[in-house]
Amino acid sequence: MSTLAEQLQKILLNISQYYLIPIFIVGIFGNIFNGIVFSWSTLRNNRCSLYFIISSMAQFFVLIFGCLFRIIVSLTGFDLNVSSLFICKFRTYLFVNGIILSRHFLCLISIDRWMVTSTNVSIRNLSNLRMTRLLTIISTIIWLLFNIHLLIGFHIEHNSCTGNSETFYLSFFTFFSLFVSLAPLIILMIFTTLTLRNITNGRLMRRRNQAVHPAATVGVVLPTLYVVPQQRQRRLRNQKNQLLRLSMIQIIVYILPNIPNTMYTVYASITANYNKTNDQIVTDAFMNLMTSNLLYTYCAVIFFLYTLVSVTFRKECWSICRRFQKKIRTIYRGSEQL
Repeated sequence: MSTLAEQLQKILLNISQYYLIPIFIVGIFGNIFNGIVFSWSTLRNNRCSLYFIISSMAQFFVLIFGCLFRIIVSLTGFDLNVSSLFICKFRTYLFVNGIILSRHFLCLISIDRWMVTSTNVSIRNLSNLRMTRLLTIISTIIWLLFNIHLLIGFHIEHNSCTGNSETFYLSFFTFFSLFVSLAPLIILMIFTTLTLRNITNGRLMRRRNQAVHPAATVGVVLPTLYVVPQQRQRRLRNQKNQLLRLSMIQIIVYILPNIPNTMYTVYASITANYNKTNDQIVTDAFMNLMTSNLLYTYCAVIFFLYTLVSVTFRKECWSICRRFQKKIRTIYRGSEQL
């Protein structure tokens, strides 16, 4: 083994032991808490919350069947992937589905935010709870069924869990990987740009309306009957704006670490049939693992991203923590009485 290969393997070992373990622990906690906040708090009433919940579940699968397997290999030297054909196939199936569904629902979030911010009433009406549930169920089933090809095409070859190189499947999987890497980035960039344009246009329209109807901006004393409904509308509007901010920042944060992964996928597809030296093979493996680490990092930091940028999310987190604290106290007092 060359000096370069030894150095790269040592770097990867250190990264897996000292970086991926904290990322895994933080990511598991964060995605579980994301699911709890969006399903138990008042945020669950927002139609986009279902997308956030499923996306967190998908990221949980990515960390379990991707990051954890990498950590086990680095700590023990034992690769579960090649220990059993069953593990090879189902681990690949669940890991790839986690990646695809995470990206898919992020795309749905970006499209939903574009519809919500549109000045066209017909487009805004397309964003509703019924449509969200329908898209969630149908699209999840379609992807789970379509990706059954992973259970058929993957096997253990040369001490590695990989696509069958003796058939056309490896070529199909290469194009499939390119599609699921490039398509989400393109969709997110397009709809993020359109959403930002909608927000800008909406602000311009409000300014024009205020200029045309200045009396609407002057403080008016309203009957008490209208105060509560207006407060509720203001609270719902604030929640919608907070979710809009969350989704926009999540999309931007997703794009940045996933560009290297997409670039590597394109590079690997182009150079798949090249004759490479041992150093080139090791370097390619190093690049693959490093770009994968960026993917795991994205899956892990989402909870803290939500906490930092959203006041509403922080309040809901504290509310749930206090609720858990009360339940623990109740259980503890009950056990003392016994």
